[in-house]
Amino acid sequence: MERSVAKILVFLSVITVIGLVTLYSASYIATYKYPFPPPNYYFDRQISAIVVGAVLMLFASFFDYKKHESYTGIYYVITIVALLSVFFSRGVYGSHRWISFGPLSFQSSSLAKLFLLVYLAAYVYREKERMSTFKKGVLEPLLKLSPIYLLVFVEPDLGTTAFLVTLTLAILYVSGARLYHILSILGIGALVIFGAYKLHAFHTYQIDRLSSFFSFLTTGHTNYQASMALSAINHGGFWGVGPGAGIYKFYLPVQFSDFIFAVFGEEFGILGMTILIFLYYMLVREIVHVGLKIDDIYARVYVVGYAFMIAFQVLLNAGVSLGIVPVTGVTLPFVSYGGSSIVTLMAGLGVVINIAYSSKG
Repeated sequence: MERSVAKILVFLSVITVIGLVTLYSASYIATYKYPFPPPNYYFDRQISAIVVGAVLMLFASFFDYKKHESYTGIYYVITIVALLSVFFSRGVYGSHRWISFGPLSFQSSSLAKLFLLVYLAAYVYREKERMSTFKKGVLEPLLKLSPIYLLVFVEPDLGTTAFLVTLTLAILYVSGARLYHILSILGIGALVIFGAYKLHAFHTYQIDRLSSFFSFLTTGHTNYQASMALSAINHGGFWGVGPGAGIYKFYLPVQFSDFIFAVFGEEFGILGMTILIFLYYMLVREIVHVGLKIDDIYARVYVVGYAFMIAFQVLLNAGVSLGIVPVTGVTLPFVSYGGSSIVTLMAGLGVVINIAYSSKG
């Protein structure tokens, strides 16, 4: 397992360095916007988050992973409290997604993602013999996690809600739930979303995102955000225009987070995007390799679930820039700006490392 851990840390380090270079290029332009932060504002905060995340990853790598199973109930309460706390903090652009601590803030949905892995690992461990039934394999875990889905949804954060539900179903499927049970839930969910969309039950910006996406699927026409992202990638060509030389980042919204893949694509080209995706693939591959070598069901579900979480986030963030999925607000792991994401992802990886060193192989 030591070799797999070493490879994981190497791939993580390379991706993180690429992320810092891209983030600085994508974020320094904020100095031209009111309230005129310094050019290295986002870069410095990202460095701080990486340091904190590295400390938590080191701590988690020495913390016996088996103890997490007994703390699942406590973690559930902490997650619910964190998700409720955002409604008592100052809203940003009409959303309540962050818990504020003076100049610092934390996005509680990032904690929810990590808790989801711990909870599902513990659930599958307890119900492993009955995962093929609809009640135990799908219905019960979804109902028990529904307060978390609901709280994230009303923040509002439709993209993360969909991400959490999808991640849950994927983990349940590989843990023994039947495919037709999963598909039935997906079908019901799709009908609910389509019905809510038709009834205008979503917020205006969410309806606009879905409308533009459906329009793209049916007519090929897309919205401003997706158009700018595709133009940026197209402008980069095969080789890219070079680090810091991109121009579309001046027009892309949230270019240092939601659309950072488009900034990277313009500056490093198709070649750079291919290399980055390959690095993610190798990272996920090594994490899955750790999971497949483990006999402990709890540990295996957590590790494979963590790999899924990274892979899904990469696909969603890159898909937004490529115009093949609606804008979700899901970050590109270890690349997008976001202290909450960096800290929780690295802490979660620390658990993977502890599992790797605690298991034979």
